[in-house]
Amino acid sequence: MDAMVIRNMKDFQLLFNQMSETCFKTCVNTFMSRDISTEEVQCIENCSGKHINANHKIMEIFMDVQRTIALKNVEEFQKAQAAFEVAQKDQNSESTSVASSAV
Repeated sequence: MDAMVIRNMKDFQLLFNQMSETCFKTCVNTFMSRDISTEEVQCIENCSGKHINANHKIMEIFMDVQRTIALKNVEEFQKAQAAFEVAQKDQNSESTSVASSAV
């Protein structure tokens, strides 16, 4: 399996486990019955829904930020490449003029 896929699965499992623990601690108040009460079900649905919606929003923002960072990196690389090419041309011009004057 690809290392990225494994990392994504681990991240998902961690997120799911954290959400489950948080919602369980918040919504389950008593262990007097084996059944889940309707209030507990509603609380768990609300809690998990909020976590899922928050995660989706965070991922949207993260993707936008990553896109901006990637564009900025490409622009910086292009500027550095252009500066390097100019420096190469200047160096070639200097070496050509030094060789011409030596003759």
